[in-house]
Amino acid sequence: MVGFSARGEDYPGAGIGEDPMAMAAFEVAQTLPWPGKRGRRQAAAAALVDVAEADLVAARRRLAADMRTAYAEQAAIDASRRSLLASIALIDLLAPSLTARYETGQAAQSDLIDLQLERLRLEGDLDDLDAKCDMHLAELAAALDLPVADLPPLDAGLPLIDGEATVVPADFAEVAVAEARLAAAGLRAESARHEGSPDVFLGAEYGWRDALPPMVTARVGVELPLWRSRKQDAEARAAGHERAMAEAERREALAMAGAEVASLRARFDASERQVVRLRTGILPQATLAAESARAGYATGVAGAAELIMALRRLAETGAMLAEREADRYAAWAALRALAGRDPVLQEMRP
Repeated sequence: MVGFSARGEDYPGAGIGEDPMAMAAFEVAQTLPWPGKRGRRQAAAAALVDVAEADLVAARRRLAADMRTAYAEQAAIDASRRSLLASIALIDLLAPSLTARYETGQAAQSDLIDLQLERLRLEGDLDDLDAKCDMHLAELAAALDLPVADLPPLDAGLPLIDGEATVVPADFAEVAVAEARLAAAGLRAESARHEGSPDVFLGAEYGWRDALPPMVTARVGVELPLWRSRKQDAEARAAGHERAMAEAERREALAMAGAEVASLRARFDASERQVVRLRTGILPQATLAAESARAGYATGVAGAAELIMALRRLAETGAMLAEREADRYAAWAALRALAGRDPVLQEMRP
């Protein structure tokens, strides 16, 4: 504190140079915290930086997990689109033969109509898939703050899953955030408990008295915590409650992280089993059934309805396999990203 004052008998400054008590004074004063209070305040403030840094890491990891999931979904859409296009191409390949057979009386008109209707249905599904793809790409580009044209292509499909994503709940950034908040709350509580200690007051005053010698005053004082129970004690109790809440939040963060690890692990395992089942069992059978129906139709053994059903089953199986592969990759990538092991992130753990 810096202050100026004037004193005199009848008015401020009256009698300076004549009256020994009259003067114009310049004062400097400073309140010094009780030893230890300043350091505790600094530690409590610095702990908030750790909380902010942990929040940033958690946000970055969540963004990485969300982006991996979004790209997996986009890859599934692209794979489903290729499956639909393959079915349409096959129908276009069969259409001239069926038309010729119908014109020569070897096929019923209903077969030709069913094939045309199936192509229209596939075209409708393709339009819906294209619209879904456009919306998904727009949302993805907005999340990354990029134009849609600058998004990395997915022509090569999903990246390979290279090994297990062994993750424990303590690896999650949300747990680190809760631990940082607990540490900050503990430091605030420690600081609040010492806020009731009296502060030391130091001051010096120089009084100018014109012709008379200057008056120099030194002050030393200690603040009396007369209202400690109303303020400092209440703040200490509040800080203690905040610490207890932070401890509960840490336990909750651990529990939620454990639940998410278990959920993603179960999702990965279930998708892995489905991928194996679809790739090694259902898809080869559906492909064989489609080829058999196609051959049977060519020789007149099977009708168009059987061929259409086989083609539809093959397209649905391909789309289902793409969705399961995307779900498996999304669960695996989310586990790695949430544990800080995403290759795009700067903070990686071995």
